[in-house]
Amino acid sequence: MTTNVNAESKEAAELRRLADQLYEGARRGVVDPTLSAPSSDLDVALRVQLAVLDRWRAAGERLGGWKSGLTSRAARDMLGKGFRPFGFMLESRILPSGAHLKRSAIGRCKVEAELCVIMKTPLRGAVDPAAARAAVGAIAPAFEINELRFPSFPPPFLLLADNLAQWGAVVGRPFAPPPRLVDTTVQLMVDGKVIEVATPGDTMDDPFVALARMATTLDRFGLGLEAGQRVITGAFADVVVTGACTVTARFGDWGEVSITFDDA
Repeated sequence: MTTNVNAESKEAAELRRLADQLYEGARRGVVDPTLSAPSSDLDVALRVQLAVLDRWRAAGERLGGWKSGLTSRAARDMLGKGFRPFGFMLESRILPSGAHLKRSAIGRCKVEAELCVIMKTPLRGAVDPAAARAAVGAIAPAFEINELRFPSFPPPFLLLADNLAQWGAVVGRPFAPPPRLVDTTVQLMVDGKVIEVATPGDTMDDPFVALARMATTLDRFGLGLEAGQRVITGAFADVVVTGACTVTARFGDWGEVSITFDDA
């Protein structure tokens, strides 16, 4: 019995150290490249991610919303059929369209054009897409800002524990939810030049499907989506940002979102 207790305590201590290291890495913009995955259990990885969130909260940050991971293109079902992990977004890093950021404030930076769901009512437990849609107050054009803190693509456990590379989001003007969201065409522009045009259609999860799956996953950890939270639901198009520029995404007739990265 003593051996089992000691083993459990050792594992818990190892996971706490990993959460500490990932939190410090997220603050610095780069993690220790020698970190290794202590397990292959993806639910344990998500618990480590939530422990990192606890450290941000202890430092005075607030939870502003969530991201739905692995919803688009080749990433779908990468870690198992129907498995869609969550990531958290800090309230202080959810910015309005037109905001400016110092490029040096973020490590290796990738910007993804996404839709942002704004919750009207709480959503918890095993729900279907219709219930998810009913809980949504508005949709907005948005960017997710990713910070690639590992030098190369990490193993699944560390990908999830490190919050799916999440740094923040940029949210444009909201609009009423239309019947279908994935058939719109997005133009992604850098300094006014179109670099990608994408209409994902069925190659990515419908945002209401993503939302329902997220509520189901969060429920396993005693959590849910709350009124007022913002949720980003999958990338339509993306660009790696290496220097000063303005990135804009135009979502058909639904509006646009932009972010300017200034020199360091």
